[in-house]
Amino acid sequence: MGNRRSLWLAGLVALCGAATAFAADPPPGPAYQIVLRSRHAEVTPARTKGAQTGGGSIVVEQPEPNTIVVIMGGSAVVGSDCHGASAAMDFHLEQDLEIIPTRPGARPPRVGMVGRVVGTLQVTDPGKGDKECGTAAGKCGKGCGAAEQGPAAACLTLGQTNLLSISVESSAVSCGQELSVNHRNGPVEGVAAVGAYHLSGSFHIGVSQGKGVFNRQFAVADFDTAPQLDAFWSDALKPFRAVPRGDFGFKVVVRVVEDAAP
Repeated sequence: MGNRRSLWLAGLVALCGAATAFAADPPPGPAYQIVLRSRHAEVTPARTKGAQTGGGSIVVEQPEPNTIVVIMGGSAVVGSDCHGASAAMDFHLEQDLEIIPTRPGARPPRVGMVGRVVGTLQVTDPGKGDKECGTAAGKCGKGCGAAEQGPAAACLTLGQTNLLSISVESSAVSCGQELSVNHRNGPVEGVAAVGAYHLSGSFHIGVSQGKGVFNRQFAVADFDTAPQLDAFWSDALKPFRAVPRGDFGFKVVVRVVEDAAP
């Protein structure tokens, strides 16, 4: 009987000790979380003649309680004709959010932000079309195009104070050029405070094409994981068909953590 009681007391002490050690451990999960509030998001396409835009989305995701990811994506393409044409897409986001603690006694929050742009730009060489179309007066003329990406920017504000901002490098190509874009800006970070914040972001892509033999020259700005373009433009997308598209678009990541101890 005495041995049984000793074992029971020893087990109770062990359980109490384990409970004490567990209580001393920090609670699981992040010390702060982001709560998404009101949002205003717009994508504005613009086209002339036979140009086309595809996609055009602004997605705000929250993979973790303390992290939000904004993805803007779309494509624009134009072919040559005897009048020239252009296409563009402009993205604009206004997102309200709130940073709140998940447990008492946490150190102040630290917020970080990073931006990345991934996609392709290309403009065909007009040389062949010039020979077939001619450059004399009354002919179609020289089919020289351009494709561009940017600006791609985001800003996080607290009231009237600009806390963090990023501006990802812009790119452009012209006749006969092809470019695979993978630009990044950040991370930038700073100590913040509990409260209501505002995230704004913008992105632009555009293409133009001058005169030339009908649709023999292309200008393409492709920043979409799955370009929603007509099959007619499949040849224009061929130069980069083997490039992985999973990260295409303008991506902004905002994350909040507990600030490190002094």
